[in-house]
Amino acid sequence: MRHVAPTLALLLLALPMLGGCLSAGAGLSSTPVAAPVPAGVAALKGSIAPVASLKLSPKAEQQALVAEYQALQFGAVGQPVAWEADGIRGEFVPTQLYRVGSQDCRGFTHVISKGATRVKQVGSACRSGDDLWTPVA
Repeated sequence: MRHVAPTLALLLLALPMLGGCLSAGAGLSSTPVAAPVPAGVAALKGSIAPVASLKLSPKAEQQALVAEYQALQFGAVGQPVAWEADGIRGEFVPTQLYRVGSQDCRGFTHVISKGATRVKQVGSACRSGDDLWTPVA
């Protein structure tokens, strides 16, 4: 019992310091940090053609790339994979897989909309390595 009192006293002294860490976020910034982009999504960077009439924000572009990867990797033929960010919407619609040499490839249609503006893009990508898709057209 003699050892309990000093241990309890130390604990009570340490609580205010620990509480300060918790309330201050333990030194972490309160600025939100973007989630890391999976390699499969990052490999598609640049596959969405810039459109003068419709500029994608960084958040919208990332959402579009995630949807593109999902459509290419897992999407059923003709079934849209939708995305939306910052008032812009889009849908990737994948085509049937086809083979070029030893690579699996897939076409897609991407429709981007903002208000009355609607842009349709057509492209294709081939799988390279571990489920990475490389835009080819």
